[in-house]
Amino acid sequence: MSSFYDPQHNLNKDATELPMGKKGRKKLIFIPLVMILLVAAAFMLLPANVSRHEAQEIAITHVGGGITNRAGRDFERFQRVWSVEVFYGDLVHEVYVSMRTGEVVAVEIDRWD
Repeated sequence: MSSFYDPQHNLNKDATELPMGKKGRKKLIFIPLVMILLVAAAFMLLPANVSRHEAQEIAITHVGGGITNRAGRDFERFQRVWSVEVFYGDLVHEVYVSMRTGEVVAVEIDRWD
């Protein structure tokens, strides 16, 4: 029994059986990572449903009084928030208000000296 060599047949067979190279693995990681970053960037550019003034009022109500010093855009717990400083007594409350829903997402309390 004789066998013959077909270069095209062996080339196609070898190409499908070879494991993915390092460049292929990098593409599988890189492409989804870029897509996630693009979606996050687009999400950050969406307009806010809650205004700065509304966020300040929500923060003061949550603390129970006080005055606000500043309110700025921030990112907390995977969502866009207003970061509002509320001075009440000798404490500073950093209140994070969701830009989308107006909910208080987190509060950090420090002493004001």
